[in-house]
Amino acid sequence: MRFAVIDIGSNTAKAEIYKYKDGSLELKKKYIEKDMTADHKDGGVLDGEGIDILVNIMNRFRAVCHENGVYRIFPYATQSLRGISNADEVLEKIKKRTGLEVEIISGKMEAQLCFEAFQSDGGTDHGVLSDMGGGSTELNFIKNGNLVKSVSLPFGSRSVCHDFKIDIIPDTEQEKRIAELADAYIKEFDLSSGMKQLYACGGTSSGMFKLYSRLRGGSRSEAELTQLTDFYNLCKADKEKAIAAAKELTPERYDTVFAGIYAHICICSALGCTVVKHCKSTCRKGYAAALIRNGYVK
Repeated sequence: MRFAVIDIGSNTAKAEIYKYKDGSLELKKKYIEKDMTADHKDGGVLDGEGIDILVNIMNRFRAVCHENGVYRIFPYATQSLRGISNADEVLEKIKKRTGLEVEIISGKMEAQLCFEAFQSDGGTDHGVLSDMGGGSTELNFIKNGNLVKSVSLPFGSRSVCHDFKIDIIPDTEQEKRIAELADAYIKEFDLSSGMKQLYACGGTSSGMFKLYSRLRGGSRSEAELTQLTDFYNLCKADKEKAIAAAKELTPERYDTVFAGIYAHICICSALGCTVVKHCKSTCRKGYAAALIRNGYVK
């Protein structure tokens, strides 16, 4: 059976088409659109322009799914919609104008789905799994192969850019505010980990390691925290070159990826992690697996 999962994030929306047969789940195609819902929130309300953007994206995704012969479509939203006060209105308008029903999942569920996908891809026995999106950052603490703690921090690469008025690369004062925010959340949720490894998934992490490899000649999958810090400072020292590389390598998030890199550095530092490893697991894969587990897909 073929079906599609749509993930409505605060920076991008993604549609993935899967094939499920004989107990095997296979990703067939992937589509991405920039939605930037974090830029269309005023006082916790998603404005009309933001709603129109989402509706248009959902209609394009629905059309491309139909072109691929896929009619079972399961959209969900994360912090992009769970953090607004007019969510019911937004869901109603999306359904009326696209025919698609969107599920808003909790931060805890988002984190757990990331963990399930990560472990199904090999995972780890010990470490912190991080998934930074545009509007939130999910953290999973893994010991002896078990999930011992799971939290969702309500900030991400696009939301800090929007809230702190960051123009692509943060200045010194904006860096200070990102660091203070990360430290405050780590202390609020009592998240000192005592773990060396942070496994980073999501689009921001992917963009970070693409840039790290291109500009510093480093690995595309692993770096020590000190190496990432040196790399970030390299980007600040030659902003023109760094921004040009970001537009080429991660065009859908070139304007938020540097804030995301610095936020990763701050989170690692606050947690006491010293090594960052990129992983390709996604909440979307976890959501697809949950649909199968719960009998929506057979």
